[in-house]
Amino acid sequence: MEEHRIVEPATTCRPFLLAVCRPPGLIAQDELATIKAWGRMADMELDQISLLNPSEPDPSDLDLGKYSGVIITGSPFGYAHPQNTKSVQHLLVEERVGSLARRVVAEDFPTLGICFGLQALARTTGGTLVGGFAEDLQAPTITLTEEGKADPLTGRLGGEFRSYTGHSEAVGHLPPNTTLLATGSFCHVQMVRWGKNVYGTQFHPEITTKGMRIRINSYGDTYYPADQKEQVIARCDAAEVTGANRVITEFVQRFRR
Repeated sequence: MEEHRIVEPATTCRPFLLAVCRPPGLIAQDELATIKAWGRMADMELDQISLLNPSEPDPSDLDLGKYSGVIITGSPFGYAHPQNTKSVQHLLVEERVGSLARRVVAEDFPTLGICFGLQALARTTGGTLVGGFAEDLQAPTITLTEEGKADPLTGRLGGEFRSYTGHSEAVGHLPPNTTLLATGSFCHVQMVRWGKNVYGTQFHPEITTKGMRIRINSYGDTYYPADQKEQVIARCDAAEVTGANRVITEFVQRFRR
């Protein structure tokens, strides 16, 4: 089952904040809808800020006390791109997501960083990003570590689940004082925790089978050779990824206040 009915909260809850690191479009729309659905959130429970829009508040000025938690999205922008090729938007999102990442870790504020969000958290807190561990559009098995099995958020997911991936960089060396919660057979660092409340995933818990079709149609010759589209669709359609989608559910349920 991919879709959850969004239920109006019985009492007034502080909303979550979606820090968006990608331009508007079909992927951003699907991302928003899936996070709402799997978080079982009404419209009033999810605010948005675009980290690509210079007219929106700087993360250092946000009143985080208004929110239950923060979710940092993925992004088409990557840290490995040559500096002299980066657009104004690219440089802006790196600066602003870095500011937000440093702040939530320093305050141990409930946060879930997804893909680019994880990389921002790692890069700004002393970790390193490396090439060589790229994963194209597929659904590898994610395995919880012993720490992951004991964690109050991931411990409810079972020992293994599959999740969609799509990234060109990965976390190489973990930042100090972090806990590795989940690994993969090829890309080793798949989920990390800072302190007690800040989480990051390299995999994509916000992508459903329907949402992966949108990305396959958008990313030909980026994450896979365009002439292999039908094979990519077949392998992605065959994957059961609702275990990964539950990361969104568990994060929201744990930190909603």
